[in-house]
Amino acid sequence: MTKASDWDLLAVPASFFTDKGGDPDARQRLIMAGLEVFGAYNLEGATTRQIALKAQVNQAAIAYYFGGKEGLYMAVIEFAVGIIKANVLPAVIAIRDRDPVNRFTRREALELAQGIIRAFLGTLVRFPMASSWSRIVMREQMQPTKGFDYLYENVIQHIHRAFARLLADAHECDPEDPQMILRAHSLVGQFIIFLAGRETVRRRMHWQCYSADEARQIETAVSANLEAIFLYATNTPGKGNNQ
Repeated sequence: MTKASDWDLLAVPASFFTDKGGDPDARQRLIMAGLEVFGAYNLEGATTRQIALKAQVNQAAIAYYFGGKEGLYMAVIEFAVGIIKANVLPAVIAIRDRDPVNRFTRREALELAQGIIRAFLGTLVRFPMASSWSRIVMREQMQPTKGFDYLYENVIQHIHRAFARLLADAHECDPEDPQMILRAHSLVGQFIIFLAGRETVRRRMHWQCYSADEARQIETAVSANLEAIFLYATNTPGKGNNQ
């Protein structure tokens, strides 16, 4: 099982476990076990017995700490979102707080987009259960529960809007232009695919996992795509058109 020390570099606030009452160690073990089991079997397929066995706690502890399986599932999502907020969202804040009148240059937009990718990949390398988390996120995209609302409000929309702002500034148009929103979505896909499609990459590259060196190789490949998008694209979509 993943140890508490495995999460130290991910800036997980201790209060996440200690402010809820009861035994923080039991809560932590249940959340880690839940992340693994929900990732493997989804919300419907996972059982409280499986999770309790993995966490090495009494099955009744799930109801005691989380009110049941659904409550634990939401706690797992909140926990993983907390990791992303601590490690990735700081790269988004400078974009969000920039006065819209003061546009980023193409080079600035590129460097900020690369910073988001770098932060994400760094978290991916250090996240000991990234594959489990990616399966949860992909299922939420296809079959959303209230967990997706939490994901969207706390992480997804902020990254999505940041990319739309950077693209819009680079192309001198409105970040709410439909084409900017769709292109922002494609940029998110530039790094999400390395979670959702990690097995394909591992087999093609003969990698065992995502090491720091392999993350740098991914960053180099994605950065080349970003340069083409931010520095060399010449068309400027008008609001509502499909150019």
